[in-house]
Amino acid sequence: MILLNLWSALRHLTRQYAAVQNPIPPSEKLLFTFKTEKDLARWSTFSDQEFGGQSEASLALSQTPAETACFSGRYSTEVANPSGTRMKRSGFVGINSVETGEQLDIDEYDHVVFRVKGDGRKYIANLRTENWLVGGRSHDVWQAFLFARKGQWQTVAIPLQHFLLTWKGQLVEQKTEINAKRVISVGVSLAGGDALQPPGNFNLGLEWIKAERRLHGLQEH
Repeated sequence: MILLNLWSALRHLTRQYAAVQNPIPPSEKLLFTFKTEKDLARWSTFSDQEFGGQSEASLALSQTPAETACFSGRYSTEVANPSGTRMKRSGFVGINSVETGEQLDIDEYDHVVFRVKGDGRKYIANLRTENWLVGGRSHDVWQAFLFARKGQWQTVAIPLQHFLLTWKGQLVEQKTEINAKRVISVGVSLAGGDALQPPGNFNLGLEWIKAERRLHGLQEH
């Protein structure tokens, strides 16, 4: 706890110094686009098939409209061979930006913004960050719900303060500040079991992801 308090105080002083050096930083920062195959090469897909599940996921360029991509597939909570594994129920798919060893610094911003076309499902936005104390790659994943109406392109802004820390899929109860200066990876996933996600096909359109400063902004417009 003492170390965390010292670290928070140091970050506060660092922010004050940065504000003096750069008093008017840009109001937004483009993180990712989904226009070309080169853009999509920065992403990887994952699913519960790695653990015996039957969900499927892909990320591909869309023809209509151009310069967008589609995260699609089939969501299932079934297990291929229930008798041959400890896992009796499953159900998760997602995409992550590929970890390159370089971190995204979004500390000057207060929202992560997605330009998406929903399908009526509740998706999850993910931010993987370095751990405050140990640094390097960690299992720290900050998650928030990504809501988008079915069949419409929308700009959905999620406040950074709405992201909750999880560790290996479990919510961390202890209050911790997100390490927004060192974001390792950004992602979108679909999970939650039958109660939250009915089995079947899914389709989420993606145009871009940004970090924005919206001190009094709405979550969605």
